[in-house]
Amino acid sequence: MGPVRDYMQQKDQLRDQQVELIEARKVRDGLARQIKALGRSDVLEQRARELGMVRPGETPYAVRGITKPAPPPKANADDGTGVWGFVAGLVD
Repeated sequence: MGPVRDYMQQKDQLRDQQVELIEARKVRDGLARQIKALGRSDVLEQRARELGMVRPGETPYAVRGITKPAPPPKANADDGTGVWGFVAGLVD
């Protein structure tokens, strides 16, 4: 291989490695934010509760069979339950 071809290959490798470095820094920064957040008591409690932990004195409950909740009914503009129905005093 000639020196120009070697130079071009090295230039391409450098560009690829720079892209990898940028991505690695993004991952590092995200992990650093997570570590910093775990120092906050509210975040730490939330994570512990996601794992099923409870505070001393609390009573844990396991609820089974819950499905995804149904979406709220859509307001129909003609039935007086929409925004204008509220404004007109038709809805409390």
